[in-house]
Amino acid sequence: MTSTPKIVPLNKEQHAATKINNNNAFSHISSEHLLPVVVHEFVVAGAEFPIVFVKANDTFQPVAMLGLAAQQNLFMQNDQWQALYVPRAARNYPLVLVKDKPDGDRLMVGLDESSERVGQAEGHALFNDDGSESEFLTQRKQQMAEYVDMGMITRNFVEKLQSLELIKEQVLTLTIKGEERRINGIYLIDEPKLNELSDEVFLELRKSGYLTAIYAQLMSLQHTQKLVKKIADAS
Repeated sequence: MTSTPKIVPLNKEQHAATKINNNNAFSHISSEHLLPVVVHEFVVAGAEFPIVFVKANDTFQPVAMLGLAAQQNLFMQNDQWQALYVPRAARNYPLVLVKDKPDGDRLMVGLDESSERVGQAEGHALFNDDGSESEFLTQRKQQMAEYVDMGMITRNFVEKLQSLELIKEQVLTLTIKGEERRINGIYLIDEPKLNELSDEVFLELRKSGYLTAIYAQLMSLQHTQKLVKKIADAS
């Protein structure tokens, strides 16, 4: 059972002796059926999971589908992650990025103290004896900063797709255990429209490095059948 997060700003005095262990490292996503991905992950994540878009306010968020229903993560068994690739969004927990104030733009590193992975007995120390950041924390902060940059590039990618009207709503119709199920709220790249683009626009997408991601998203959709099979195998 997931406890209520207790996220506090990381503080070298308060967390001088705090360590993060690797026990059940992905239990925090055990009931997540969608996980955000950045455009840089489309090829590797798309080799294992369907990548789709969901509406987030007036834009779209690319996500890896880990299940076909809310709170259904088909890649977790007994709190163990069952896929080769771990999306970046899941890697740094219980360290998280939070706004320094509710309406602020600056991000700071927070720690979810409610996590069973946070303690003083075992694991990776966050700070050295002299109060300096441990190598573990430094690496994690670097990964989080990279993820923020990748998020901005991903937003640019999504904005480009939107400007070309290449994102369309699609109802996924799947047969699960002999029953037809329709999954709504999913958006995909419109392949027929993509193929109708002018040579000039197509070349622009290629030069931007976006074509690889576009085709990785389209190819990834074959993995929806893998999710159906996982449900059948589990029953």
